[in-house]
This record gives sequence, C-alpha cells and structure tokens, in this order.
Amino acid sequence: MLKYFGTDGIRGIVNHNLTFQLAYNVGKSLAIYISKHKKSEIVIIGKDTRISGDMLTYAVACGLSDYGVNSKIIGIVPTGCVSYLSSKLDVGAGVMITASHNAPNMNGIKLINNLGYKFCVDDEIEIEKYIDKKITPKVKKGKIVNALDLVEKYINFLCNEVGCDLNGINIAVDTAYGSNYNIAEKVFKKLNANLVLINNDPLGEKINVNCGALNVKHLTQEVVRHKCQFGFAFDGDADRLIVVLSDGRVLNGDDILFVLGGYMLKKNKLNSLTVVGTIMTNSGTEESFKNIGVRLVRTDVGDRNVIEKMMQNNYVLGGESSGHICVASLNTTCDAILNALYLLKIVITENIDLNELLLHLKKAKQTIVNVKVSDNFRHSFDTNIQLKKSIASIEKQYPDIRIVVRPSGTESLIRIMVEGDELKSNVVVEKIKQVLV
Repeated sequence: MLKYFGTDGIRGIVNHNLTFQLAYNVGKSLAIYISKHKKSEIVIIGKDTRISGDMLTYAVACGLSDYGVNSKIIGIVPTGCVSYLSSKLDVGAGVMITASHNAPNMNGIKLINNLGYKFCVDDEIEIEKYIDKKITPKVKKGKIVNALDLVEKYINFLCNEVGCDLNGINIAVDTAYGSNYNIAEKVFKKLNANLVLINNDPLGEKINVNCGALNVKHLTQEVVRHKCQFGFAFDGDADRLIVVLSDGRVLNGDDILFVLGGYMLKKNKLNSLTVVGTIMTNSGTEESFKNIGVRLVRTDVGDRNVIEKMMQNNYVLGGESSGHICVASLNTTCDAILNALYLLKIVITENIDLNELLLHLKKAKQTIVNVKVSDNFRHSFDTNIQLKKSIASIEKQYPDIRIVVRPSGTESLIRIMVEGDELKSNVVVEKIKQVLV
C-alpha cells in the first residue's frame, strides 16, 4: 500500500491527513513528473463544491507554479469534465479536487494523465517519490489562470455528441449538492427537457448527505410526484449514476450496465461480446448476460480497475454496482451525466421500454453490510493471515453463498457482501462480523 495514494487518488480529512502542505507537495511532485516525462507544462484543475476545494486547488497550483508548470483552473466541474478536457487539450495532466461520494469533511486529489485516464499505480509510485523530498523550486514560475471558458467545450460535447432532443420529457435530477449542480442544469435545459432539480445548490457542507446517488429516497418521491419519466442521481464528483424510473423503480449500476450492454450487443458495438464488472457485481447479472451471449469478466472493486481491464483487452463497456459506468467510445472515465444522456438517447431513439427489457435481468439476493474498524485494522486486512483463515472457514461452511469481504479503499470500514439464500446470508454476515471484532 502506498503512503498517500489509495484506490482512487489521495483522500483524507481536511487539515488532518489532507493538508495545504500535502496538496502543495502533490503539485510540486506532479510538476517534476511532467518535466521528467517531457509533457506539456500546463495542468487543468477542477473541483467539487466542498468548502476546502479552493484551498486545495490553489495549494496544488502553487506547488505546480513553484516548479515551473502553469495551471488552468476551471472551477466546479464533474470528474468527467477534467478527464474529457485532459484528453482533448494540449496539457500535461489534469487534477480533480474531490472526495467523490465521501462525507463533507473529507476531500481528495485525483490525478489524470494527458490521455484522460487516472494515473496508474506506477505513476503514483513515481509521484510519491518526490512528495517528501526537498527539491529546490525553479526560478521561472508557472502561471495560475482562471479558464472557466474551457468548460463550454465539455458542455458542447455532451449536447452535440451524446444528447438528443428531450422536448416533452420530464426529468428529475439530484446533484447531491455536488460538482454537477451547474452543468447538469445547463445541459438538460439546452436539450429542452422539463426539469425538476433537487439538492442542486453548491453547498459543499451538504455534499452527499442523505441525497444523490447514495440516497435516492427524495429523488424517487419527486419523480412520482411530478410524473417524471426519469430521475437521475449523481454523487459528489458525478462519476456515479443511479436511475429512477417513472414508477419509482431504482436502477443501480448493474441494471444500467445490462441495458447498455444489450443495446451495444444489438448494434454490434460490443467488442469480444464482453463487459467488465467487479467482484461485487451481482451473480444474477453475470448469468443474465450469459443468457444473451455476453461474457462478464470481473476485477477488484474500483472504477480504475474496471477501466484498466477494458484498456488491456479493448473492451468498450464496464462498470460497478455503485453506479460507476464507463463507455470507452464516449469518455475515458466514469461520467454520470454522459451516461444519463446516452441512456436517454438509447431509450428515445430505439423506443425501448426499460421495465420490459429488464425482465431479462434476474438478480440474486444480495446483502451488503459495512463494519466500522480502526484504520490500522483496515490497512492490515490483506496481510492478516488468521483473519483470512477464519473467513475461508466460513466460506467452506456455506459453499452455496457467495461471500466477499474487503477493506474500503477510502474509509475505516470493512465491507461484507453475501449473496444467496436470505436466511443463510444473515447467519454468514453475523459470523463474519464476529471475526472482525
């Protein structure tokens, strides 16, 4: 495990383990990396709505500036915007200041390369080598400029390349007080949708709290109350999408993956007849794909793992149950508003009844429980041989129950997922909780 980087960039509690100095040092390290690899000496920086976003943005920018690299600050945008612009502009890298779906007191730093992909582990290892080193700043400083106008390129891409006319379509959107609060409204209105917006203010102190992709109760109520055909929920940095249908039915990432996979299969766009999921993807989803002639391959949890598997094998579609979905032909990362528009375009142009289509998706009963543990326990999970033996013993006792136990990549939690008979699953969860205490 790296010292600073986790499963999705650097993440922590602001002014505790994520400080101005650390963010400055990340900027310094990124500048040194860019110089060493002879990349463009320009970095674009976006952020979500968290109150600490400005402090961390300018800390990174100051680190870049001191070591000769220019920053273009594009303000509050989704992660998908930073990835898109990083892949289209002549820049050395992109930075997204966000803690994604985590609580408001947390924040984070995601590094994105000049092709629009998140930095791989090898790149993060190199960045970490420079973070704690004392390296003399350059005499010639980089410039720090506001470049909010660049965001329009992303909005035009969404409307012109992915969107379609939504005239007469009622849509409810919950942006979780997060990074899509401005762009989502602009895009859906530009496409003529009748829009119901909730939790759509730039209030970083409320980001992800009982709203958005983590809690769709309010959105479901609004969809039914306003007779909306669709509801879309995003998380704080808008890389997760959860969908609510007109009858209040909630579609998670597995459901969305099945819909998109079926469409791409029909249109001969599904390379190798394969989609990528994770160890958390419902086994019923895997079986349902198999029934239509599509193979599902699994990776460890994390959208970066999904996308790396896609890149390695030229697969075009992958995702997680949590709502991370990547369509490789459209963007280099999981982009919730893009995926919402793509789903709408498919449904409208193909005249698809999603409820009817989803009759072909049969999912196993799945129970997910989070157990709070100390951070030391979480970090030592993968090397705790006795704990692994205890969990393996439980798995042996219940061969018909699929069990996944893993440490969270960002929080002091152990996540337990069991799949199968409900009564047996409840027993299994309690047994596992006992060995974690």
